[in-house]
Amino acid sequence: MAEDERAELQRVIERLHALGTALLRAESVRDAGRQFAEILAAAPNGGDEFLDRLVTDVRVQVQNPLLQAGNLMMVHLGLLYTVIEAWDKWHFTDARVDELLRSPFVSDLRRFRNDIFHVSQATEARVSWWGAASDRIVWSQNVERALRAAFLDWDAHLAERIAENPGVMKR
Repeated sequence: MAEDERAELQRVIERLHALGTALLRAESVRDAGRQFAEILAAAPNGGDEFLDRLVTDVRVQVQNPLLQAGNLMMVHLGLLYTVIEAWDKWHFTDARVDELLRSPFVSDLRRFRNDIFHVSQATEARVSWWGAASDRIVWSQNVERALRAAFLDWDAHLAERIAENPGVMKR
C-alpha cells in the first residue's frame, strides 16, 4: 500500500472513530436524562406539578425534573444531528442510515440543533414542537440505532466498506 493510500485509510479510521465518539457522547446525555424521566413517570398526575411550576422555576433559575429531562433531551438531539452532519460530510453510507436520512426530519433536526445551540428570543417556542410529535422521537431513536449498527459494521468490515464506498476516501 502506497504512503498516500495509508494516509487516506488512516483518515477514514479517524473519522469513523470521531463519529463513534460523538454518538457515544450523545448517548451519554440521553442516558443522563433517563433518571429525570423516571421521576416524572413516577410522580403523581404524571408530573403535572412540574409543568405548572415551569415558568416560575425558569424565572427564578430553579431546576426541576421536567426541565432537566427536557434540556438533556434537547442537547442529546442536538448532538445526534452533529453525528448525522459528519456522516454525510465524510461520505459514509449504509442502506438503513441513508434511508432514514432521506426523511424531512433531518432538516427539522438541523433547525432544532441550531435553535438549541444558538439562543434567541424565539428559541423556546421553536424547540418545544420537536418532542410534541412521537413520530419525530421514534425516527431519532431509529437513526441512533442505525448509526450504531453502521459504525460497528464499518469497523468490522472496513476494507470492504471502503471498496464499496470510495467516497469516504475524499478529503
